[in-house]
Amino acid sequence: MSIAVSVVVPAYNASRTIEGCVQSLLRLSAQSPPHEIIVVDNGSDDSTAEIVRNYPRITLMEERAVRGPSAARNAGARAATGDILAFTDADCVVTPDWLVLGVVPLADLGVCGVAGLIKGVEPKNEIQEWMNSRNILDARAALANAFRPYVQTANAFFRRTDFWKVNGFDVSLLCGEDCDLSWRIIEATGGRLALVTDALVYHDHRSSVRGLFRQSSKNARAAAYLAEKWGGVLPAKHWKTSVWEVLDLTRCGAHYAGVSITVKPRSERINAKLDFLHRLGRKHGMIASAWRTGQYSRW
Repeated sequence: MSIAVSVVVPAYNASRTIEGCVQSLLRLSAQSPPHEIIVVDNGSDDSTAEIVRNYPRITLMEERAVRGPSAARNAGARAATGDILAFTDADCVVTPDWLVLGVVPLADLGVCGVAGLIKGVEPKNEIQEWMNSRNILDARAALANAFRPYVQTANAFFRRTDFWKVNGFDVSLLCGEDCDLSWRIIEATGGRLALVTDALVYHDHRSSVRGLFRQSSKNARAAAYLAEKWGGVLPAKHWKTSVWEVLDLTRCGAHYAGVSITVKPRSERINAKLDFLHRLGRKHGMIASAWRTGQYSRW
């Protein structure tokens, strides 16, 4: 009997990107396993829901009671009927063989989750070009995490039974919910995570300086929230690492200042600025979440 898949896409004010996402899901290869596509509108006040309603093959749900992608994904997973849950995001475009390839490792009962690669879409400006060059959402780096590997929810596959064995995503976590879910599933099943490099999705990276800074800050906040939840299990951050990060930020800022006041190619000036803003955003996120959670060593 064939394995069925439920694709779950959380969406909040995604009118700019949701149509491209939905259309790519409807263009999945004919060799794909039987599947349903569930888009969960998380209380949008734009035209996200109206756009999705134009596609009868898509199941549109609403999750307004609890905000956040974790709550939306859990709502989609509750409605899912497939044996496997496949997650991507409203600002992603999947490749035709995404499902065909992504589910293959789960035939091995020793595998409890699968990650596919996440690349940037064709860049619309220099900021997206920089984000593509820095491989901001690197699945290989996530799977090489020093504590435990994890998969990023822009491109992730889990068995539905394993997902609910750990009660799905923790909606109380403001950041790092993908790490937390992966780690809990690994603990509960004793399984391992697999990478399928050809199960590709393309992510529409932030295209403004403000968006880049906020994304960098948000990604860096996860460490303190995870340390708060995982207590003494998560290895402590060494003070030398924090000092190195400050020195690296200072060095990067000095390089940006030097490039700005000398005659350098525009591309070099742009890259220096964005490198600095990325590091500044990350340090901002670390400090903000350390202060909020009381995990002061995580700054």
